[in-house]
Amino acid sequence: MKKNIRIISIIVIGLVLIGGFVYQSGWLSTKAAADTSQAKEGDNSKKNTPPQLVNVYIVKEEALEDRITAVGSIASNEEVSLACETAGKITKIFFEEGTNVSKGQLLLTLNDSELQAQLRQAVIQKEFLEKKKARNEKLRERDGISDEEFELLNADLNRQIAQIDAIKSRIDQTKLVAPFSGRIGLRYVSEGSYVNPAAKVADLIDISIVKINFAVPEKYTGIIGKGTKINFTVAGNQQMHEGIVYAVEPKIDASTRTIQVRAVSNNTDNTTLPGAFANINIVLQRIEKANLIPSGALIPELNQMKVFVVRNGKAESTNVNTGTRTESKIQITEGLHLGDSVITSGILQIRTGASVKIGVVE
Repeated sequence: MKKNIRIISIIVIGLVLIGGFVYQSGWLSTKAAADTSQAKEGDNSKKNTPPQLVNVYIVKEEALEDRITAVGSIASNEEVSLACETAGKITKIFFEEGTNVSKGQLLLTLNDSELQAQLRQAVIQKEFLEKKKARNEKLRERDGISDEEFELLNADLNRQIAQIDAIKSRIDQTKLVAPFSGRIGLRYVSEGSYVNPAAKVADLIDISIVKINFAVPEKYTGIIGKGTKINFTVAGNQQMHEGIVYAVEPKIDASTRTIQVRAVSNNTDNTTLPGAFANINIVLQRIEKANLIPSGALIPELNQMKVFVVRNGKAESTNVNTGTRTESKIQITEGLHLGDSVITSGILQIRTGASVKIGVVE
């Protein structure tokens, strides 16, 4: 036990001697001074950090168009596959492929010789009954014929007239006429061939006016309607065409949540062909004076949006409210003023209060 106490005493005396030596040598004060010097140098380095180079966009009033885009297809104003109403052999074709025809123009005739013979026979019988009726009318005045006999003769005459009308109608069915003005397409029959009502003769298309069919999201129900103007281009041609909406489907497509819209456009030069793909632009409203900034300058945060602006050489964070968005810019309705310098580059590295240097100004 006494031995252990002696060892502990020796250790304590040794530590005291070592502490005194360190204190006398000034090593601790030198170390503290060095640490203090390094801290000061760090503070000075921070103060000497050069400002960050940034690009800015000057807020100014610009014209803004609130528009939507859609894709659609071009359809003809009227289109029909021409066919004969009755079967028969073609006797004459009166049109050429790829030419324009007028409404009511005769395009094709079938053999109607048998019907013409039936018509002549019916006309002869009608004339005979008319003469017989005239004689019986004189007899009826002298009571030479009963009323019943006269009425039977008159009924026979009316039946004959109806038969003539039926034959003429069948003769008309052997003639193919244009139901509307337009352009004839390719011909699929020849003179002398036998056709039936199922045989296609040619296509007749009216493209003096074209229809544009497209769909828009259901949220535009009530905004887009009859009279809405559209602009569109077709594949292979960058010429801008104008059209006007004339009909909207009165229901929403449940599978796509869109509404079907149809517009018309003049095509007197026949440059727009049915079946073409159409890129459609619809201007919903135009704001002449709107505050716009590049979309890339906007920083989304929880329940709000913000931007960085340059004030007195430093970056400041500003909360903003947004409006209509275009392809590259967005409208700011609150939070910015005309002439503000909005930072558009390096916004993820910038902190509020950081020194900045303006580079490119837009």
